[in-house]
Amino acid sequence: MKKIPQLTYGMSQVLHTFACNRQNKENMTTLEKYVWIVSALYRAGDKGLSLKELNEKWIRDENISNGEPLPRQTFDRWKGNILMSLGVDIDCRRKGGYRYHIANPDSLKNGELSRWLLDTFATAHSLSHSTALKDRILVDDIPSSHDFLTDIIAAMNENRIIEITHQSFHRDAPSTFPVAPYCLRMFQRRWYLLGKSINDERIRLYGLDRVMKVEMTDNTFTLPEDFDAKEYFANSFGVIVGVDIPVQRIVIRVQSPHQYYMRTLPLHKSQKVLSANSDHADFELTLRPTYDFCMELLRAGDMIEVLEPESLRHEMYTLAKNICDIYRNDEKTP
Repeated sequence: MKKIPQLTYGMSQVLHTFACNRQNKENMTTLEKYVWIVSALYRAGDKGLSLKELNEKWIRDENISNGEPLPRQTFDRWKGNILMSLGVDIDCRRKGGYRYHIANPDSLKNGELSRWLLDTFATAHSLSHSTALKDRILVDDIPSSHDFLTDIIAAMNENRIIEITHQSFHRDAPSTFPVAPYCLRMFQRRWYLLGKSINDERIRLYGLDRVMKVEMTDNTFTLPEDFDAKEYFANSFGVIVGVDIPVQRIVIRVQSPHQYYMRTLPLHKSQKVLSANSDHADFELTLRPTYDFCMELLRAGDMIEVLEPESLRHEMYTLAKNICDIYRNDEKTP
């Protein structure tokens, strides 16, 4: 059985390429070609594609192929590179006429970063050759990714301690201190860095929109063997972990038509439907009801009602009452 390298290692190499800003146009083009091949085979599903069929698609997309066929020797070499850089194993099934397929599709289905990178590059490839549509395709800006994201990724790749200057929302002046960067997380148009503060040995979360400066140091750190970034946030809605808040079973009633938005974009991986009709649906979630989770429920207004637990229902009542108090003087306004 072919050994699949750790996906995190392969992804770190891809991220390192971008983080260090050393790639030239040729390197970027090669990576785009890897992504193109993976996307084509992924869309083909378990049936896969013969090299002839892949080549036909390849040649038709002149933006990626310049109208030139993909030689077998090149394709065979790229398969190994794709495995190492993206963690995607391309195999050949002899039965049915030597058809190539992705042998580990779960690496894309379950690998959030891998799938995000592939989607991003595939979209960028399409958009880069559709400049006539630039005013008809709108995306959200993420300001916190502009300045320091690549530097932090480079430090993570080398397990280097960074020194950051951070301006907290709760302090009058910025402070500078060393941090061991553990992981990055994107949430609601902001990037966050989870790292261990070297000064007090505590794991803390830093919003990159509040970081004013990042410098790489010569000191290194060892990432704990038992650290799992995905598991760290598993019981959280967003970036607030809230270890002092117990994990709870939460039941919410969502009115139509908002229930359909909830179905297509779940609030949490634990979300499941308990019952549903044309008027509303009851959903169950298991997580820590942190501040950002409450704010998300509140954002839906009267479309969401907390049924259980009673403590969370009361907290939502208090928040709603506070909002009513703000506008109490406007009761008689037509």
